[in-house]
Amino acid sequence: MICKGLGLEKGYFEGELSKTHLISVNHHIPCPNPSLTLGMPVHSDPNLITMLQQGEVPGLQILKDGQWIGVKHIPHTLIVIPGLQLKVISNDRFMTPVHRVVTHPKEARTTIGVFLGPSPEFLIKPATALIHTESVFRAFAYPEFLEAFVGPAKFDAQLA
Repeated sequence: MICKGLGLEKGYFEGELSKTHLISVNHHIPCPNPSLTLGMPVHSDPNLITMLQQGEVPGLQILKDGQWIGVKHIPHTLIVIPGLQLKVISNDRFMTPVHRVVTHPKEARTTIGVFLGPSPEFLIKPATALIHTESVFRAFAYPEFLEAFVGPAKFDAQLA
């Protein structure tokens, strides 16, 4: 569906662009005063695409227009989050949301995430079909991006 929406050929993201798969299970214990701690600090996902099964306890929030907005739980659904690599490949057509997870005062919260990312050797760059005048991003290898993202950028998507 992402390929179709961008006007790319079917299967564009198969192979080296989505070769790395990571599964993460996060369990956040209750906190009587959620303002004292975060379940997951403010960040954007550095990978290609994230798929989350967030469970019934609320906590995922996105930053929109300077306000934190809770993502409503819808049973039997996955939340799909475009990562920073998709932002690059789409030549800035996809937004990568800034988000966080807050704890709940009375209930534990468990999420399961599947993170799809590129092969470390693959060169990430905007899709040629999406460059009409100029490329917004330069080409780079995923490890180069991660080094900036977790190092000097300190998880700041724009700086990375």
